[in-house]
Amino acid sequence: MKQEIRLEQIEDNTERAILQLLEHNDQFTTGDILMRLKLSYRKGKEHLRALRAKNWISNTERAPYYTLKISLK
Repeated sequence: MKQEIRLEQIEDNTERAILQLLEHNDQFTTGDILMRLKLSYRKGKEHLRALRAKNWISNTERAPYYTLKISLK
């Protein structure tokens, strides 16, 4: 069972936007996320690393797809 996180609990707007993007689409590449949210590579990677460190998203090494590991309320 996935951990549930309330959107209001997520203080960072960019991290919230990434999670919402992944909630509506099963997986995205890093480039897709950066393009859709108009993020620089450096900023985008910082946020993706932070979300992985919290264990809220995961990615595969074969293809850089990110998927949501939590349920949003």
